[in-house]
Amino acid sequence: MSESYLPLQLKAKILHEKHEQIPNIMKRSELDCWLIFVRETSTTPDSAMNFVVGSEVVAQSAFIFIANDETVRKIAIVGNFDADTERNKGIWDEVIGYDLGITASLLAKIKEFDPSKIALNYSLDDYSSDGLTHGMFLVLEELLSDFKDRFVSAQPIVNAIRSIKSETELGLIKQACELTEEINDEISETLDVGQRETEIQAKFHKKINDRGFGFSWQRDQNPAIDAGKDKDYGHVLPQETNFTVEGQTLHNDFGIKYQGYCSDLQRMWFFGKKHELPDELRHAMDTVLEAIQLAAKKIRPGLQGYQIDKLAREYIISQGYEEYKHGLGHQVGIMAHDGGCMFGPLWPRYGNAPKQVIEVGQVFTIEPNVKTKNHGMVSMEEMVVVTSTGCEFLVEPRKDFIYIHK
Repeated sequence: MSESYLPLQLKAKILHEKHEQIPNIMKRSELDCWLIFVRETSTTPDSAMNFVVGSEVVAQSAFIFIANDETVRKIAIVGNFDADTERNKGIWDEVIGYDLGITASLLAKIKEFDPSKIALNYSLDDYSSDGLTHGMFLVLEELLSDFKDRFVSAQPIVNAIRSIKSETELGLIKQACELTEEINDEISETLDVGQRETEIQAKFHKKINDRGFGFSWQRDQNPAIDAGKDKDYGHVLPQETNFTVEGQTLHNDFGIKYQGYCSDLQRMWFFGKKHELPDELRHAMDTVLEAIQLAAKKIRPGLQGYQIDKLAREYIISQGYEEYKHGLGHQVGIMAHDGGCMFGPLWPRYGNAPKQVIEVGQVFTIEPNVKTKNHGMVSMEEMVVVTSTGCEFLVEPRKDFIYIHK
């Protein structure tokens, strides 16, 4: 089995860990009912199900979480052919299998508990909390017509369930980062001048395939490979006509998916000896590395994401560079871009994400870059987990270019 997929035993363990988080998350969110409403999830998945259901369903299904003081009652209403699967998980207080339709069972449970609010998986500005399709929302409005004025967004619940990593999740993400660095080191030994970007990417792909890993994002852009001073970084495919050049740089943006969880790291190489590095590149790399360290030292629970971005952004500007045209960092989990709070500026494109509060157990990237006048871009990316007192790097942060000289 490919290591990009989560083994069943680990999936079950993570499901139980996530269900243990739910009572506290619902209590602090002041939401007494969370309803996940889905159908044919192999075609139209709601990503929140990865954390609290852990399998696909066929017929219309409702997963209901009812908060009561310190406990949560958990109910699954599913088609009869999905019922045994849910019972066997051991995570539900009640599993109801239906034959003809879901309406009677769902309406009866909502009437029984009569919640003050019904939190649904929709959000105006957070894609990871927006799993309820418009069609299914309209179905709910009809099925629960007497309760539709109680519908609210479940974003506070979904963000927390997804972003506050359990012990098992953190272990898998750390392993993914370590394995990513192993591949970076192995590829470093094969690099030389005159290699095409496409050739270098193929080396990475072979390593990933040989070891049975998955890709943190789409294969053709992973890793991003940027050779030389004239290549703009970003979501750009490697080019057959771009070569590594003596005295110039190579950059990658690389992430694997290991047993369902992702890494996302950036590294840079210089083709030459350390003493041959141009002063302009030295200053640029030192600036980027210092921005990463300043951001990491600033991170702590209770701050808002934009405060971390602001510190790094202002430092880079103070060193004579233009500000980078993106957020400083995003969360990582089952996806490389995992939604929720981010380290970003207060730009309209990012919505409310930079204003969200940093919490213990969240995993973020820190990825500033600068553009030099004569030697192109310099960019690095590290990953950290938020702790009660600050943050910890998931792998030892790089302190320089990787120097390639034969």
